[in-house]
Amino acid sequence: MNPRKQKILFVGEAVTLAHVARPYTLAAALPAADYDIHLAAAPRFDHIYQRQDIQYHPLITKRCEDFLDAVDNGKPLYRREEIIAYVEEELRLIERLDPDIIVGDFRHSLGISAALSGKPLIHLINAYWSPYRRPQPLPVPELAKINLHRLPVMPALMRWITPLATRLLARSLNRARAHYGLAPFANCFEAWSHGDQVLYYDSPELVPLDPLPAHHRYLGPVTWSPGGALPDWWPQLQDRPTVYLSLGSSGNLALLPTLIEQLLGEGLQVIASTGRRQRLPQRSGLFSADFLPGEAAAARADLVICNGGSPTSYQALEQGRPVIGIPSNMDQLLAMRHIEAYGAGATLRRRHIETGQLPPLLRRMLATPSYRQRAQQLAWHFAAARPHLTFRQVLQQFDIQSPAQAKPGSNTERIMP
Repeated sequence: MNPRKQKILFVGEAVTLAHVARPYTLAAALPAADYDIHLAAAPRFDHIYQRQDIQYHPLITKRCEDFLDAVDNGKPLYRREEIIAYVEEELRLIERLDPDIIVGDFRHSLGISAALSGKPLIHLINAYWSPYRRPQPLPVPELAKINLHRLPVMPALMRWITPLATRLLARSLNRARAHYGLAPFANCFEAWSHGDQVLYYDSPELVPLDPLPAHHRYLGPVTWSPGGALPDWWPQLQDRPTVYLSLGSSGNLALLPTLIEQLLGEGLQVIASTGRRQRLPQRSGLFSADFLPGEAAAARADLVICNGGSPTSYQALEQGRPVIGIPSNMDQLLAMRHIEAYGAGATLRRRHIETGQLPPLLRRMLATPSYRQRAQQLAWHFAAARPHLTFRQVLQQFDIQSPAQAKPGSNTERIMP
């Protein structure tokens, strides 16, 4: 008799494309002969789904606009009541599907629902959010309405602000956990990297961590690129210095006209992806589309400009292309901190674009071979990671007959009296 398939429930928090695209990419790489695959997320990004044998389930999710507003203005990402609503819907879905394993990307409520349902949880996250990161203050944040950079003391103050800020970022989740009788976390690093298995979308060469416990490991970069044919204008691209520009679903699209003007002013050929949110006028040297196959666009370019977040930055580095990141949130700032420290890219804040600091940086990076060399080193490390193989090896560690015995973590938590 054939062994029973493992039933895997992937859950993505659809506040940005990456939190759905990455788990979908992992799910789509699993063979249907061995796994019964389910993916739950809000339907706003369901245009990326190509595999028909995966079963898709809608979930309530905070509106993208509300989430990005909270990020841009330094507000709590979620309220206690929102997290409790998430948990209640997740519990209903888990009861209906009875999965063997739950896999989550940025869905922090799963730590509660997995514990209450006795299901093992695999948590997917970037290593710079790990509780085992090398101790370092957070970067000065980018806020929409407050220019913190006007205060010269802010970088020094972040040493004292970081412990408070990371505790506050975990507060709503801790209040929701208390509602269900679960113990609190000390900070967001513990809260967001919690599971029976915690897998990091990074390489140790780029984001080194302190020694990890057995249930934490590097998975490696998991990147997604739209399928389909190349745009009609692709054969018209000329053999000259080229920049691929993509600000993603959480980037500041208001900067696009300024960025394009400065890039064209440097005589560069520009390949731009706008994500259905902005139409660009036709310009000589500018080639744009709503969505582009990011791997092909990065490989065709000499340099990639993006929001600095790991999805597009790592896609560029996979092709050995250096990155200029223009971060608008803390996740993007942390990703670029490591890319810049490795020598494979540079960070520009919004104010740097407005004061004309992009053109000289472009000239320097294109003329300095070490940026390309360091990016190519990372491309080699990324290629060696083999995340899909590692992911299957992790799944095989779980006994589908008795998942509660699989690994320490959320499903072994004790309910507080």
